[in-house]
Amino acid sequence: MGVSDEEVPVFDIRPYGDIPYMAYINPIDQQIALSRSAAEGGDVPCMREKMVDGEPVNTMLPTDQCVFMESAKVWHGRWLNHYEHSVFCPNEVDQKECNEAKADIWLTPRLFGESNGKSYHISFIGRKTRYSGEPGGYGHLGSYASEIVVDRVISIEVASSPVE
Repeated sequence: MGVSDEEVPVFDIRPYGDIPYMAYINPIDQQIALSRSAAEGGDVPCMREKMVDGEPVNTMLPTDQCVFMESAKVWHGRWLNHYEHSVFCPNEVDQKECNEAKADIWLTPRLFGESNGKSYHISFIGRKTRYSGEPGGYGHLGSYASEIVVDRVISIEVASSPVE
């Protein structure tokens, strides 16, 4: 007597936000991701409570304090600094496909202010998340597969057109 697919227990170990559980630095955040309790209104990985004016406030840790990052390296490419999108396309990627709809990498440029709707040619030193989310997990609404944190800008100039 054979066992059908319906009779075999399947365990869903996808993490919260589609970031692999082993991406999280803190073992407690790994457990939260594995439990998927956030989907039921429970804990969220990398959320911490702090006191602000005597009141408890939940805040998210910065990405590089939350998940493992690759070593810093020099990056060159196109950055689209748009409302709710911070898309980075390394030079190795076809620049004609560098837009919000085809975005895989969220760029966290700590040195800049608000989005301005411009496109830039940028070179910088930065660290990329070691583990990618599938299909997303990083950036605005967890829509990006990975994230790069900018540590130092080498050069930046406004692109003359949206896609060059």
